[in-house]
Amino acid sequence: MKFARLAFLLSGLVLLVILLAQADLAEIWFEANRIGMQGVAFVLVLFAISFWTDATSWHVILDAVPIDWRWARRLYAIRMVGEAYNNITPLGSVGGEPVKAWLLKVNYGLRFSEVSATLVLAKQTLLMSLAIFVTIGFFALVGNGKFGPEYRLAAGFGAGMMVLFATIFFLMQWLRLSTRAARLLGDTRIGQRLTGLIAFAENMDALFARFYTKHRLRIAISIGFALASWLLGVVEIYFVMGLLGYPISWSEAWIVEALVQTVRTGTFFIPAGLGTQEGMLLLVCQTLTGDATVGLAFALVRRSRELVWIIGGLLLASRYHVSLSEVRHAEVSD
Repeated sequence: MKFARLAFLLSGLVLLVILLAQADLAEIWFEANRIGMQGVAFVLVLFAISFWTDATSWHVILDAVPIDWRWARRLYAIRMVGEAYNNITPLGSVGGEPVKAWLLKVNYGLRFSEVSATLVLAKQTLLMSLAIFVTIGFFALVGNGKFGPEYRLAAGFGAGMMVLFATIFFLMQWLRLSTRAARLLGDTRIGQRLTGLIAFAENMDALFARFYTKHRLRIAISIGFALASWLLGVVEIYFVMGLLGYPISWSEAWIVEALVQTVRTGTFFIPAGLGTQEGMLLLVCQTLTGDATVGLAFALVRRSRELVWIIGGLLLASRYHVSLSEVRHAEVSD
């Protein structure tokens, strides 16, 4: 697994180096600097709000805690820590989601399994909102004459796969497939060795069933906040492209964000979509403006604000004293 993570990281770095080797780095830096300090402040504030909508999307599902400002601040901080680990430990046995659950268990006494279930549900609502967002982006792209058939084919495939994955992920929870699999394994030698994990899976399915039957309004609200996060990404693209001197329409900004998020989701195994995000921004911005440099300049701006949040999350992790070994223990002992 460690070898796979290293291989994916190196593949992303290689792609990024190839892109930068074909570009004028001085021109990219010049273009990025055109947004100015006010533009930088705007991007950071907008991302902070976007991060809050994501945290709130999870908060409304976490019914074990009240919906108030005290818990909003706590979950915001914990999500910063978890997302930092999600970015630096892709496909790891301990990623950002278990870290979030462990922090809530250790610091606030919540059950690891219950928090884990809400995190899975939050991923589900995020995926549902992304499927809606990407599908709308596909139809906007089809109606835009600047994009050729290859873009339409790629965007249509991406939107279709996003809808398919969201549907499959939902059915796995709704049909309690983990419990069904656990019952099949229960009397086997493998099942006897995995008794703790099987009980954990059955408990998770019970929590899913309770939420989908009793808290449908919360799920709808969660989807709404998650969708708001993607829309704020559209706002960022629209205004930053204008500050860079290449104004685009709102529908084009939607298309750009939809394509970027499709690529990042499809290449989730590469840390933070390294190289793939830059490649998509280069292609789509060149198509819209005729200048590939502006895409890399925008990518630099976006990476900079992501880096700020990753550093902030890791600093908060030191405050919470995150122990990956303890997280592993919590996964199997709760």
